[in-house]
Amino acid sequence: MRHALAVALATAGIVLAGCRTVTPPLVLTPVFGEEERIHAWLARSRVEGEARQAVRAVGSVKLESPSGSGRVKQVILAQRPARLRLESLNFLGQTQTLLVTDGERFSFFDGRELLGGAVSKDVLLEYLGLDLEPHEAVRVLLAAPLLGEEPPRRIMGAGEDRVVDLEAKRLYFAPDGELLVVEALNPQGATRWRAAYERWRAVPQGRYPFTMVLSFPFTKVQAELKLKGVELNPDLDPALFRIPRGNRE
Repeated sequence: MRHALAVALATAGIVLAGCRTVTPPLVLTPVFGEEERIHAWLARSRVEGEARQAVRAVGSVKLESPSGSGRVKQVILAQRPARLRLESLNFLGQTQTLLVTDGERFSFFDGRELLGGAVSKDVLLEYLGLDLEPHEAVRVLLAAPLLGEEPPRRIMGAGEDRVVDLEAKRLYFAPDGELLVVEALNPQGATRWRAAYERWRAVPQGRYPFTMVLSFPFTKVQAELKLKGVELNPDLDPALFRIPRGNRE
């Protein structure tokens, strides 16, 4: 990413990231006797998430990094298991950066040069600073955490909100069971990435969050997506994810 983000920020206009507001950490306390309710919330998240197979969305993304911050137009296509098309547009509607993958190969355009090759697990990290494997990115964009039948390891409370620890994951729920946050944890229990979901709305084929805030501690990148148009489970032409031949193989 390093170059891709620099291009995006330069086009959008740079603001020093040092003015970012620091949010104090939540004060969590253990919660007991709510296992049945939490089980129902997990089941709801699993069922609703698994029903989301693809998404096409348009809006804007505000990028923050150690280099600065800026907002650009964004077009997102994601389809299971690992098809992605992430396109940033300038104020004229022209492609600024484009990353496309069908799960096996990728292409990346930084506004000047087209690159391509076999997909690795670090392709999004390398080109966009997003510490996600392609299949993880699809699930994040579908608000569909991979949930099994495992019982919670721990239930904590922050006011009326609930925080549920699972194996390698931490989920935050609103008092009505709405999914608020998914965190992926490394083997040491530290956050690898964090996806916060807001402005859930009913759309054809289900419900979807129209605001997402994705945070990546390793790269110190944060991407705030504000969407204005969302299609769930659209019929996406496979050609949208095909890889043009670039100069990197």
